[in-house]
Amino acid sequence: MTADPTAFSKVLTRSPDAAPAGTTPDAVLFLVSQPYVQGRRLKALEAGLAAAAPVPCAVARMEGNGAGPMTALDQLVAGGARKILVQPVGIPFSDSLFAWLPGALAHWLRRCGRDDLRVALARDQIGDGALLAALARSAVARAGEAREIGPEAGSLDGAGWDEVPAYRHHLLVCSGPRCHFREAGPLRTVLAEELRRQGVARDCLVATTGCLFPCNNGPVVAHYPAGRWYRLHDAGAVSRFVSTVLRDGGTLPELIIHEVTQ
Repeated sequence: MTADPTAFSKVLTRSPDAAPAGTTPDAVLFLVSQPYVQGRRLKALEAGLAAAAPVPCAVARMEGNGAGPMTALDQLVAGGARKILVQPVGIPFSDSLFAWLPGALAHWLRRCGRDDLRVALARDQIGDGALLAALARSAVARAGEAREIGPEAGSLDGAGWDEVPAYRHHLLVCSGPRCHFREAGPLRTVLAEELRRQGVARDCLVATTGCLFPCNNGPVVAHYPAGRWYRLHDAGAVSRFVSTVLRDGGTLPELIIHEVTQ
């Protein structure tokens, strides 16, 4: 999968002079929209792209756990990148995400406050006939490696998935693209660590969700049965939420963005 260097004809920039069409980027950020992909698979993808790309590159998820796109962009800039091509990975990539990305990248540019950065957003590869042909040929050529599945291979109903786990607190952690852009992925890890550290992990059923909608107030965690939604914007807020709300039974009004009313 190759990035399209001519994508610099569509540039998001803080400089008044847009980069000319055909300008070769000095780094590529590949954005993956696969919320359930495992970390080792993501690392394998990054290693393969890094070996093939003619310029430095990074891979970031659009949803799920791990660092988000802004952290990856920051790291590319810290490594010397000034002309960054953002390449969505997916055939096809989500239309709604693609429509939202220019604003999100513009937000990152404003946050950086630098005039020497140029960012271009490439199209996905749904129109790349050569890539689609290569994918189809590869599927047929590797058919011998496929695992044959028979009726005895397993069951839709796995063992241990019949009962609801015991818990006192149900936490819905938004991992949608907008919250993930605001680094909800690392905060999910911090939350798990805090639950263990403060001794309440066994009392909590934590579920990662898609978009919960109040994206501008993210990262969002909804707490039930209390029915309060919190904005946990950093590790300190997570720690206070665990100690004050979950462990001690209090509230944090300054972090509440919504309350469910009967």
